[in-house]
Amino acid sequence: MPIVLSLSQMDETLWALGPEGLFQLIDGDLVAVPQPDVQPACCLAVGERLLVGGATHGVAYTGSDGAWQASWMDGVQASVVCLAADPNQAHSGVVLAGSAGGGILRTTNRGRHWSVCNFGLFNFDVLCMAWAPSQPAGYWPPLQAVFAGTEGGVYRSPNGGRGWKQSAGLSAPVISLALAHDFHGSGVVLAGTEGAGLWRSKDGGFSFVPVPGAPEVVNALVAWAEGWLLSDAEGIWRSADGMTWSRVDGIGPALTLLSTPDGLLAGGMDGIFWVDKR
Repeated sequence: MPIVLSLSQMDETLWALGPEGLFQLIDGDLVAVPQPDVQPACCLAVGERLLVGGATHGVAYTGSDGAWQASWMDGVQASVVCLAADPNQAHSGVVLAGSAGGGILRTTNRGRHWSVCNFGLFNFDVLCMAWAPSQPAGYWPPLQAVFAGTEGGVYRSPNGGRGWKQSAGLSAPVISLALAHDFHGSGVVLAGTEGAGLWRSKDGGFSFVPVPGAPEVVNALVAWAEGWLLSDAEGIWRSADGMTWSRVDGIGPALTLLSTPDGLLAGGMDGIFWVDKR
């Protein structure tokens, strides 16, 4: 089975991607789909368009005819390792791309053209990104919160990736991020590191503190209706509040986690598997 580093869903179609290429989940099997990147690292479905990040193209996307096209990347040659879409991208067209050494790029047309948006960013090795849910109507001030995990900690943007400021308290490499569904009320953000454990913010991501008793390595994080899941190198852990964690018996480790209408899907070293199937 292929290694899976990234999962995404387009309507009822599930996509998986890793070093061996792009795959579509059909009747429980991963079916290979041609894609142009030599070193694919991430995939993201935005509307009816599929984006693939990696090298050598940075980002490639499917056009209206389904054929792949290379994006214009504002001169950045670094490999793209993560992609994250504005929850309102159907109207804004905004997607962010994190790169290995080139910082963060931003598109307003769902991937055709990308511009560097590194204002306030002091670590250009971006490992993961996560958007906050859409702000409820009537909240003030207007907020388009998005977070980037880097080799030097978490960065927060209040304006959809146009500018960044480093969050306090955490300076270790951050390889996974997840935000509470009620983020605009609770302000809870979780950040998983490569060896410094799990960190939690309850002030909207301005500052983080370590979570005692959590695994030291947190490869994947996801928020879902019943709380949170994370994966370390041995298996899956579950929490109702992001503070107290217990291991889920009988389930192996994951490198990526995706909440879908059908349940929680995981990708890892041996393909994909369901953590919780509705």
